[in-house]
Amino acid sequence: MEEQWLLKAKFVAFNLTISAFVFILYAQGWLDRVLTGHIAVATAIIGIVFLIGLVMSAYRVWKIGGELDRAKLGGGRLMRVESERALEIRLFSRISHLQHIANALGMLGLIGTAWGFSLFAANITPDMVGNASSAGAMVTTLASGLGVAIYATMLGGALCLWTTCNLQLLRGATASLCALIMDEAHVRSRTAPRAENTAFTAPHPASYGALSGEATP
Repeated sequence: MEEQWLLKAKFVAFNLTISAFVFILYAQGWLDRVLTGHIAVATAIIGIVFLIGLVMSAYRVWKIGGELDRAKLGGGRLMRVESERALEIRLFSRISHLQHIANALGMLGLIGTAWGFSLFAANITPDMVGNASSAGAMVTTLASGLGVAIYATMLGGALCLWTTCNLQLLRGATASLCALIMDEAHVRSRTAPRAENTAFTAPHPASYGALSGEATP
């Protein structure tokens, strides 16, 4: 039970700390620029992907924590271990999707960067470049596009790092679970033959007279 609650406590403490920091930034008005304008669309998409990863991380934390307790009590997968490599692959494959989500967040940030530059390029015409009176509008368009590019990159990178930290926590817990199951399986494999040898009773050898057909006294 200690391992389960320790894992959950680490997960909750880390995510609550980061959430409190984000709330402080929002209360101070430092996140207003990513919630308005063109960047709001990118913020919504990246935020949805991140929340999906956060929910999946919490689910895996609860599952792995429970499996650690069952393994320590001698249950769980202990009786079904046939291949150590297969067990390792099976356990780590259950958290591999979180790595894909972290990579997706980083890629969405880069896509937002390209989108921001495209907004700038799409609104600049040759007439605006050659017309001095359009300099103000051109600078405004440039600032808007660069803002989308910069904020999208920062948001995607920050949420990618957040998801990666949760993934590292799960990797450590999964490695502990895998090692515990393998150790218990090795202990059982070593003690099983000894128990069989103890229970086995060797037959008494027959006397020479019984083998030759003669009566023995």
